[in-house]
Amino acid sequence: MAKMADEIAQVLRAHGVSRIFGIPGGGSSLDLIDAADKAGIPFIVTRTEAAATIMAAVTGELSGKPGVVLVGVGPGASSATNGLAYASLERSPMALFIDGPAASLHQHFDQQAIYRPITLGTAQLVPETGAATLSALITKAASAPEGPVMVEMTAGDAASPATPFNAPSAPAEPLLDAAAIDAARTTIGTCRRPLMIVGLEARAHSDAVRAFADQIGAAVMTTYKAGGVVDRDYPGFIGPITGASGEMAIIEQADLVIGVGFDFIEFIPGVWPDKAPPVVMLNEALRANPRVPFMLSLTGPLDVLMEGVAPEQACNGWDTHALDPLKEIIQTIYQDDSAGFSCADAVDVLTETLDHDTRITVDAGAHMFATIGKWPARQPFGILKSNGLSTMGYAVPAAIASALENPETPVVAVSGDGGMSMCIAELATAIEQNLNIKICVINDSALSLIDVKQQRQQRPSRGVRYPTHNYADIARAYGWQASIATSPDELKSALQTTGPSLIDIRIDPASYGEDLERLRG
Repeated sequence: MAKMADEIAQVLRAHGVSRIFGIPGGGSSLDLIDAADKAGIPFIVTRTEAAATIMAAVTGELSGKPGVVLVGVGPGASSATNGLAYASLERSPMALFIDGPAASLHQHFDQQAIYRPITLGTAQLVPETGAATLSALITKAASAPEGPVMVEMTAGDAASPATPFNAPSAPAEPLLDAAAIDAARTTIGTCRRPLMIVGLEARAHSDAVRAFADQIGAAVMTTYKAGGVVDRDYPGFIGPITGASGEMAIIEQADLVIGVGFDFIEFIPGVWPDKAPPVVMLNEALRANPRVPFMLSLTGPLDVLMEGVAPEQACNGWDTHALDPLKEIIQTIYQDDSAGFSCADAVDVLTETLDHDTRITVDAGAHMFATIGKWPARQPFGILKSNGLSTMGYAVPAAIASALENPETPVVAVSGDGGMSMCIAELATAIEQNLNIKICVINDSALSLIDVKQQRQQRPSRGVRYPTHNYADIARAYGWQASIATSPDELKSALQTTGPSLIDIRIDPASYGEDLERLRG
């Protein structure tokens, strides 16, 4: 009879798990690593549990299969919460394995209690039911709305004989509301200025999204997470949308808003305009949101819904010239008139120099507005961003996960100096895995987004600025090629470097306040 760890590894293999990230403890971790290796699932040791969970979550997003992370009891368990919160808000399928629970008071606390609020389920795996329990949890994690699950396993149980794993049957197809589909089709067929807000669920349906937009003559905006689902060269594409006040004038010009795979967690806490048109939501799974009243809300497979609600005859939609003022609003939001070398200038160089099929991973911070607003992503997942959680220290772990999962896709991490400081040790992880990643550190020696808010509130500058650190020197110590760029020409030259490289980009943050004002008011 096989050990439980071996049965657990077979569950992971059956669910398409490609690798496990983490930092092992001394308990069941060791059994699971050995069992997974025998099942053809490699273990990748990271430097922090927080980075490991982000890597696993991003793997889940990119693959549609559960990303898996493994940590030790106690401090390992507590350090992994950041990535699980990300996965919860960003709908990423993943599973967290934790050693434990501890047999004594040493390192002991209720680990499941910590994770219940931010997971779809938790469990302690035991030999009699462990494989079946895990399979059911992972199935739930990979079903809309996707998210994380957490399990514990003791060393004794991991090494004990266990009930064999039997693969579950395929779940039944969901039933669609025919009356709601008919009502939505009628509503969409009679509107003249439809605005599609395309969100994270649509990343697996880019062709269907574009066909739907063509059929109804829609103007299209994409959330940060959906960047690239609709190419920016598409005639009806207006620009990115965050829910900020600067974009609300666009919504007011429509006569119908159609949310396509859009989750309101992707919006910043803005005020929905009083003059907003009716809203129809098409989602695989919709979370309740009191901010926006819906005329209709339909749930089911997104491609099926779009096909079902599309009118039989193509709609005329917007007059082509009517979209120009709307596009101008977005262009104005992301313009840059600063005299110094700004973040926007740096992004312009990236846009001019890099292939637009490059995937960029973007950290939280003041730099994210210009980076995402200007980067012309051409494919789904062209932009990876912690949008719902907005965690710092995201871009580098996300780039590592991207390079492992999609090695054929070039990836560039764009991080602020604050976010880079939170995950700098993962440079070692990337080198050990022979990953070809470029990292651009937007270095202004401050937590600039908070600095701007502090200034706007006329508070003294406290806790937001620090000495300039030489990230190029730090990267070289980890074996990276590295350089400092203080101008567009220096940045353009640095981007020509082949192989893993880090560019410490010294920018003038003076324009950040204006950026925030144009976007958020």
